[in-house]
Amino acid sequence: MMVMEKFGIWKVADGRRVQTSDQVIRETAVTINLNGRKYRRLNCLGGHLEELALGYFLTEGLADPSDIASIEVAGRQVSIYRSADAKKPPAKKITSRIGISEGQLFDWVEQLNDSCPLFRDTGGTHVVGIFGGKRPLIVEDISRHCAIDKAVGLAVKEGFDLSQGVLVTSCRQTASTMSKAVNSCIPIVATISAPTSLSVKQAQRRGVIFVQFARANQCNIFANVWRILQG
Repeated sequence: MMVMEKFGIWKVADGRRVQTSDQVIRETAVTINLNGRKYRRLNCLGGHLEELALGYFLTEGLADPSDIASIEVAGRQVSIYRSADAKKPPAKKITSRIGISEGQLFDWVEQLNDSCPLFRDTGGTHVVGIFGGKRPLIVEDISRHCAIDKAVGLAVKEGFDLSQGVLVTSCRQTASTMSKAVNSCIPIVATISAPTSLSVKQAQRRGVIFVQFARANQCNIFANVWRILQG
């Protein structure tokens, strides 16, 4: 799968212009079909499309994994079929009591920073990881929403209990991305970047620990600080 394209550019530096080329991340329009009908079009990287569809329906609160009968991928079309008796699941509530240490959190942030080759090459992706299982599940994508969907989809396919997981992201957290974590029952969300006011209020209301500006062994904890143990 080709994820980058090369374009000719004029590089300007210190008053000089040099003709050269640059690598640009490749954006793909993907159509998600639900029970044979077009449901949504998403712009993303072209990989992990089955995981994208699975994660999207879970993080948007549209279906539980047990309600999905099958997923088929054909080119840029992803078709998902729900069971005939599937219903929209009720609003999720965070009930997990897990906690992590500051050291674990900073180790995972470092792993995330070391696992973004496409960002290093192009500067054009977000990176998202789910930690706490047998191995970290880390995804890059041009869309922070799709990156979360793909990471969640990977976790579901591996049978990982998301209520025992930690979502670590490079991107700002808004109400829409926090909703994805809540709908997935993820109890701890950390970002290297900034929050918005609605994301903080949602975390406080729904019982999510919310960590921002997690970098260089420093962070801000906005909600439910008891989940992060000192040391």
